[in-house]
Amino acid sequence: MNSPVRERTEHSSAATGPVRGVGRAHAKAILLGEHTVVHGTPAIAFPLPTLSVRAIARPGTPGAVIDVPEGQFGFVAGNPNAAEHTLSGPRVAVEEALRRWGLTGHIADVVVECDIPLARGLGSSAACAGAAVRAAADLHGRTVDPATLYELVQCGEQVAHGRASGIDASAVLADGPVLFHEGTATALDIGVDAALVIADTGVPGSTQHAVAGVRRTLERDPRSARALLARAGELISGAAADLSAGHAASLGRAMLDFQSLLTELGVSTPHIDTLVATALDAGAYGAKLTGAGLGGCVLALTETGDARTVSAALRRAGAVQTWTVPTRSLRSGAQSLSVSTSEYGANQ
Repeated sequence: MNSPVRERTEHSSAATGPVRGVGRAHAKAILLGEHTVVHGTPAIAFPLPTLSVRAIARPGTPGAVIDVPEGQFGFVAGNPNAAEHTLSGPRVAVEEALRRWGLTGHIADVVVECDIPLARGLGSSAACAGAAVRAAADLHGRTVDPATLYELVQCGEQVAHGRASGIDASAVLADGPVLFHEGTATALDIGVDAALVIADTGVPGSTQHAVAGVRRTLERDPRSARALLARAGELISGAAADLSAGHAASLGRAMLDFQSLLTELGVSTPHIDTLVATALDAGAYGAKLTGAGLGGCVLALTETGDARTVSAALRRAGAVQTWTVPTRSLRSGAQSLSVSTSEYGANQ
């Protein structure tokens, strides 16, 4: 995770303190472990810093109306008169932060600018909560350590998604790839020199719906569930070793095997299956859904030189946009990411 950050911004004077606070976070993608991580297996995730969130927090007053620019969203945190239906993950996270800081009764107006496509399994809700808490901390001159920031974002994630594993809260705040297990994120070495192509299906997913469906599937046959989770754990452990050792072909096979498990769990769709097959036909080592499924995104691993071909094939097959991430950029956490939008897609 990131080290403690305080990004002090505009100040009116030493007496009155800052006019506003600013906070940032970014998207994430899960390589392997979605859904099974909720049931005790590890998971591998990496940050997507170019898909970012920026939040601005200002001192608020009861009854005031927030001026929210077009394409952004805002909320009032700490106002006891705010309507309950306006409750959101970011608002819950900020209000919990204010409570912990002994600032109950302080009101913050928060405006969030999010570049992450919503409901695509890329961590938009966790990233918005993380950026909002950082903005509130900046506003009040607080330094938030990584463990506390993670806890605060998790408070918001429980509202946004119900039973949240914590991998999103961890990965949207991380500087590089992580192995997440039972609330702990460990940095991963990346030895693979390849590219990851992320394809947006154009279909929103519902994490709560998908998680509930997986739970029902596992509970129907506990013996099969234990075998599936054991297999998932083996695949994730092997994938972590492949990442470190630079075994791209083996990692691609693990992705395909994990996609089969996700299909058994009922979270794949015909459109996702088509995009996975398309990536393989275009030369990818492997491909799978990433995130909750039932929509969202597909992730493909390919040779760096083949990424453009795979990306174009996915767009022709119906992906509304794609992002390409060279794995070498993940080693330092200084990530480059290219974006393509389909002429066939709705999100242009």
